[in-house]
Amino acid sequence: MPGGGVGIFDGCTKEWGGIDMGAQYGGFSSRSQCDALPAAFQDGCHWRFDWFENADNPAVEWEEVECPAELTAKTGCERT
Repeated sequence: MPGGGVGIFDGCTKEWGGIDMGAQYGGFSSRSQCDALPAAFQDGCHWRFDWFENADNPAVEWEEVECPAELTAKTGCERT
């Protein structure tokens, strides 16, 4: 997730060079830091603070559902 830190393997720095992506674990601590990222990453980083509320490894509840036909039609991917 843009602005969320690069984690243990830091593939982002290898891919995009010396962009400041915040702390290795956790990334940025404020929304304003997103503005220093390349334009292609900024919307995702802003989403992290605006909608995701800067959650840090949140707990989730989930259930498996059948994939909607419109997704499998677009992607051609289906679980077998």
